[in-house]
Amino acid sequence: MELVVLGINHKTAPVEIREKFSFTGKPIVEVNRLLKESAALLENLILSTCNRVEIYAVAGSHDKDYLSRIKNFLGQYHKINITDFENRFYLHRNEKVVEHLFRVSSGLDSMVIGEMEILGQVKQAYHEARHAQTTGKVLHRLFEKAFNTAKKIRTETAITWGTVSVSSAAVRLARKILGELADKKALIIGAGQVGEQLVLYLKKNGLKSILVTNRTLEKAEVLAKNFGAQALAFEGYREKLSEVDIVIASTGAPHCIIKKDDITHLMPKRHQRPLFLIDLAVPRDVEQEVNKIDNVYLYDIDDLQKIVDVNINLRKSQLENCEKIIVSARQRFIDWLANENLKHHEN
Repeated sequence: MELVVLGINHKTAPVEIREKFSFTGKPIVEVNRLLKESAALLENLILSTCNRVEIYAVAGSHDKDYLSRIKNFLGQYHKINITDFENRFYLHRNEKVVEHLFRVSSGLDSMVIGEMEILGQVKQAYHEARHAQTTGKVLHRLFEKAFNTAKKIRTETAITWGTVSVSSAAVRLARKILGELADKKALIIGAGQVGEQLVLYLKKNGLKSILVTNRTLEKAEVLAKNFGAQALAFEGYREKLSEVDIVIASTGAPHCIIKKDDITHLMPKRHQRPLFLIDLAVPRDVEQEVNKIDNVYLYDIDDLQKIVDVNINLRKSQLENCEKIIVSARQRFIDWLANENLKHHEN
């Protein structure tokens, strides 16, 4: 038996090429069956995410043409001349497949090192292939070992520790300062791209009440519709500062629009309730002195990036420990596979 993976990912191709080969949104159970039948494989599994498309396969030891049949399937299914993109694909065999899958499942091959969303995607791909009945003894054992290895890495190293995006860092701080976000209220001043991403992330983490304002009311109304929020005329935002818990400022104004005196006079109206300000603007929208006021917490884009950088460095420092776990697990699987091949030849 020969174990292979043929794939394309964020390292080898931009999204406009990856999407040509994507199976996301397709009836993947049926696609697995079609692949097994048309490529005459012993076993196969398709992993398709926004960052990668990979076909894991087991072929007979004397089958010399299975790879061309897999490529033909890809080209025919997607109606693409695959030879135009062959330099974008990678191919791993046997122990290299094992190492690759263990790294993918553990988040070591992701755009963000240590992210664990990929593990759920790999588990889903495995579940779908099992449902399609296109997996057998080899892929069953391989993927179960991959899940075990990912769990070991997650529990025995710090590879998943800390937040590694500006949005996640801001949400972590918001929760630390304000507690649960479901009953909190946010005010968005301006319409910067990072600010929009942050609002979406806050919503994912439970925030429900959002006000949006912009110097151009029409733009605020568009954003409010996207966020399921309420639009506010720009000149009225100061009145709302006493009501909200989170302020995200990203206006592009040439000077500070929120000053220390504004917040000092505001806090008695708030009964000293904590106020969390995130200043994403350059030049800054919020006067730095605001941070000296009791119960007021101000973070700018550099503060958030420093948190991200520390966490990224922490994760990178764990790579050696992760690799040791993978090498050990890979060898155990290869020993098992060699024994299976020996039994197959004897029979």
